[in-house]
Amino acid sequence: MKKRLENNEQIGGKMHKTISFIKTEYGVILPIILFVLLNMVFLGLDPYNISHFATAATTFVIFAVMLVCAFNVVKHADWLAEKFGEPYGTLILTLSVISIEVALIITMMLIGKGDPTLARDTMFAVIMIAVNGFAGLSLLTGGIKHNTQMYNTEGASIYISLLILLLTVCLILPNYTVATDAGTFNLSQSIVVIIVCVILYAVFLVKQTVTHKDYFQYKHDGDSDEEHHSPMGSVLYHVIMLLLGLVVMIALSKNLASFLEFSIQEAGLPSKLGGFIIALLVLTPEGVSAIQAAYKNQLQRSINLCMGSAVATICLTVPSVLVISLVLGQPLILGLNSTSIVIMVLTFLIALVTFTSRRTSVFNGMVLLSVFIVYFALIFDVAQPLSQL
Repeated sequence: MKKRLENNEQIGGKMHKTISFIKTEYGVILPIILFVLLNMVFLGLDPYNISHFATAATTFVIFAVMLVCAFNVVKHADWLAEKFGEPYGTLILTLSVISIEVALIITMMLIGKGDPTLARDTMFAVIMIAVNGFAGLSLLTGGIKHNTQMYNTEGASIYISLLILLLTVCLILPNYTVATDAGTFNLSQSIVVIIVCVILYAVFLVKQTVTHKDYFQYKHDGDSDEEHHSPMGSVLYHVIMLLLGLVVMIALSKNLASFLEFSIQEAGLPSKLGGFIIALLVLTPEGVSAIQAAYKNQLQRSINLCMGSAVATICLTVPSVLVISLVLGQPLILGLNSTSIVIMVLTFLIALVTFTSRRTSVFNGMVLLSVFIVYFALIFDVAQPLSQL
């Protein structure tokens, strides 16, 4: 009888742990189930073989499940961020998010028609969403809650100067090279750009994590030195779950890419919207973390998250897509059109004014958000055929 009770207690304990694990990690369990269904059960589920409604519904489901998975990845990255502190925590978050973005871009480049402007549109969308959208919302939220907030201007100025240099070289300069078609680089130019991006990011990481860590830190009022621990797991547990989440998202990227590309084409929407949706998918969890940090009066962390994502996007995505383009012969257009260049210049003129003073307020957030709204509206600014005019 006693042994039976002990066995029942053991079974009950295991069931409790299993249920607790499912509740905690449903964000990675759901994507695994969806991947199995899409790639092993419903093998014939192709956007070209099903109704438009089914295609749209499947696209939405894949996007929603991947978004849940992205939040799960960020949850574990956040735990590691609190464990290791700034700026290492932000770096873990940023690299996790950017790896998903690069996988999605490369997948969409390789399937279907292989839109040569997808990488450019996605990178530009990341800049607009991170710098204008989520940074603007962070300043607005923090301003409403705390009136004015302070941060380290040295770190912010490094982010801004890097972004101005990288965006000019990678997304504007291609329009003015004459060795190849407008908006593109030739082989030697591509190699130089790859080397510049990698070296700049390596130097930036050393500066951020070794030589000038204090530039990316700020002791906010109410900050606590106490460590925060999640209900279950150790460092190894969170590292494993973070990596598993990344692998699952990358595995689902092919499914999302094929359905998303088809849905946008069938709906007659501009191709730029695909880049925006990818950027929104990978940045939303990190953006939510940035807004929450600003609400807690941790504006420095918000800036590190938003600006760090923008810098990492250019430094890591440009070399990746250039290598894919060179190796596989995929066409790649990096040069922005004139409208996007105007929006980008406006963004960084405002960013220079906003992030060169130690204090921010609601007004700074509203200005950045206004630029984001204008950018989003211009996504749909597509020339109409003469027959429709």
